[in-house]
Amino acid sequence: MKGKFLMPTQEERTAALEQSFGTLQREIGKSIRDVNENSTILLGLLQNLVQESKQTGFRMEMMKIRLDQLETKFDAHTALLNEHTRLLSEHTTRFDRLETLLTQILARLPEKP
Repeated sequence: MKGKFLMPTQEERTAALEQSFGTLQREIGKSIRDVNENSTILLGLLQNLVQESKQTGFRMEMMKIRLDQLETKFDAHTALLNEHTRLLSEHTTRFDRLETLLTQILARLPEKP
């Protein structure tokens, strides 16, 4: 008959299940290998990141030390510059007094005939 549906035998059903199970085992095995491979790659990347992070922290600490040293030198140079500026101001004031005195002395000298 045309429309008659045949039931698979127990043996056919078992064979189909075994085949499906084998396919599933292969797919799961491949997936597990992919996960393991990706986990290994991720672990390597994470280790590199940790190492680079430590190196960056060390470099930042070294830069902080060098910046502190530069700040100390700049402070010393600023203090020295301020001292020189003060001395220059004193000398300028003194020269101004001497110039005034010299002008007064020259004004008192008799004119040449």
